[in-house]
Parts: sequence; C-alpha cells; structure tokens
Amino acid sequence: MSEIPKLNQEIMEACQLYVDNLIKPIHSLGKLEDMAVRMAGILGEVKPTYINKAVVIFGGDTAVDGENKTKGQLSHAEMKLVAQGAGPVNVLARQMEMPVYLVDVGLEKDTSDIEGILAKKVIHGTHQGHPAMDDDVAKAAISLGMSVGKALAGEGIQAVGLGNIGERSMLSALAVTAAVMKEDLKKASARSGFSIQLSDVGDFAKDPVGALAMVGSAEIAALFGLTVEAARRGIMVVFDNAVTGAAVLAAQAVYPEIKNYIFPSVYYEEPVHQMQMQKMGMKSFLHYDFTEAEGYGSALGLSLLDAAIDMLNQMKTFGSADVAVAEDGPGKGRQREDVK
Repeated sequence: MSEIPKLNQEIMEACQLYVDNLIKPIHSLGKLEDMAVRMAGILGEVKPTYINKAVVIFGGDTAVDGENKTKGQLSHAEMKLVAQGAGPVNVLARQMEMPVYLVDVGLEKDTSDIEGILAKKVIHGTHQGHPAMDDDVAKAAISLGMSVGKALAGEGIQAVGLGNIGERSMLSALAVTAAVMKEDLKKASARSGFSIQLSDVGDFAKDPVGALAMVGSAEIAALFGLTVEAARRGIMVVFDNAVTGAAVLAAQAVYPEIKNYIFPSVYYEEPVHQMQMQKMGMKSFLHYDFTEAEGYGSALGLSLLDAAIDMLNQMKTFGSADVAVAEDGPGKGRQREDVK
C-alpha cells in the first residue's frame, strides 16, 4: 500500500480562520465546524463547494453451517428490496442524489439473477468457528473491496458511506472487534480480577488477511479493503453500525493514519459498537435510537458532510456582511473584517 495522503495543514488553518469568521458565536456549531476543516484538508480547498457521494453495501452471511434456520432467505430478500430501490437507504439516497451500489461478496443464496446487484461472490457464507474462511477467500474479498474503491475514485466520488446486509453478521463483527482489541480486553478483565483467554487469531497490524480469514466474514473483509483503498485515494469514509465499524476498526489497526479520512455517523446502543468507538477515540454525531443497517446510518452521516459544505458556502462572514466583529470574548482578535 502506498502511504495514506496527509491532510493539508495550511488549507485547514485557512479554513478554520474562515469558519471562525462566519456570523455566529465562535465554535458554536461544534463538530460541524471540525468536519468542515478536516474536509478542507482532505479535498485541498479552503471552501469546498460540493462533494460527490455514494453508498456501497456489501452482502455476506455468517456461520451458514451453524444454526441457520432461514438459509439466507432474509438477507437475499433484503438485498433484492434495496436493489429494487425500496429500502430506507434508497429513499435517503434519492433525496441526496447519490447512487447506492450493492455487491454480493458472500451471501449464502445466489443473487446473479437480480438486477442492480453486482454478484462477485467469493464464498456462499462464511463458516462457523475458526477459520471462518480460507486465506485465499479473505484475499479475494479484500481485493474486491479495493477494486470498488478504485472504481469510485475513477467516477470522481469524494465520500463513500459503508453499508452491510447479512444474516448473523454481528457474530463476525464481535469476533473481529475482539481480535483487534484482545490486549485491551485482557487488561480490562485483569483489572476486574478476572482472566480471559482469547484464541490465537493473529495480529491484525501484521497480518490482516490471516486475521480476517480466522474470525471475519466476506463483507467485513470487503469493507476493510474498500476503506483502505478509499483513504489511499483521498476519499472520505463514513461508517455506521458494528459491522461497518469492525471493518474500519481493523483498517485503522493496520493503517492508523486512515483515521483522518474516517467519519462516524449514528449512535448505536449496541455494546460492540460502543467498544469500537471508544477504541478509535470517536463519538457518534446522531442519536436516533437506531438499529437499522443497510448503510442508512452512513447515508445520514454523508448528509452531515453536506451540511458542513453548506455552512461554508451559504453563511456570510462578519467582513462580507459588514457586521461588527467581537470586541471581547473568544472571538476577539480571531474575527476580522478582512476575512471575506
């Protein structure tokens, strides 16, 4: 992998000055201001005017040879619903004028006859226990995700929302999260007077392919590949639940600098999601009592990027509106009439 691009600090400083001079109490728009400044550093523009967005949903079932009463029928039906444009994420995507791409990387049932689904299946659902899949399967899933990232860059996409569809996906999300955080979990249990034993699942930082093959799933591996390739190409990545969070957590474990390109979205009460957020040092922006998957939370997160862009372009500065700047308080000296 090539080095993940660094943020343009000079552009970010200029954007921060501009944001501080918008007609509002300084820092009053909180995280939205932080997002705008970071986006400026990513895109290389003090005041970006528009971002091309897309949502990518990978489908994959987990532990298909375990207790599996539905045999992939539920995930198959959900993928078909979204492919027909009738899912919750489709409604929001149409409003935001962005495409939703569906990729079957590991669903149990065949989807090749459904229009609107890119059938690139590397496995018909991952296995129960260890390993979840062979190394070659994990490699193929990661490569598929990277190929999607490359294709998005070719289309001029600047921000991608991650989504997933699949049965029992929380099992693999938990397993991946525990594998990345195994040392944290051991230390936490020791402080409480307990001792936990985690199977040797490898080191994500040194062997992400082997670790994902051991405990992951096809869709998490593909999301991992997409996240890494997107960041490598300067594309912002928005994730939502514990499944997409597992992919982002794993990617950040391998390439810590990826964090500059990652944006969270919706708050989930789910404990695994909370573990991931704490480990990555992130806080969710939207508190809506969500349990929905399909990338809907990520789509909402993309709308916040739009809000940050609109703030930069539709609000006026003190200087451009001929409004008196602050004479005392936090804005004194920072807010200037010459910033227009």
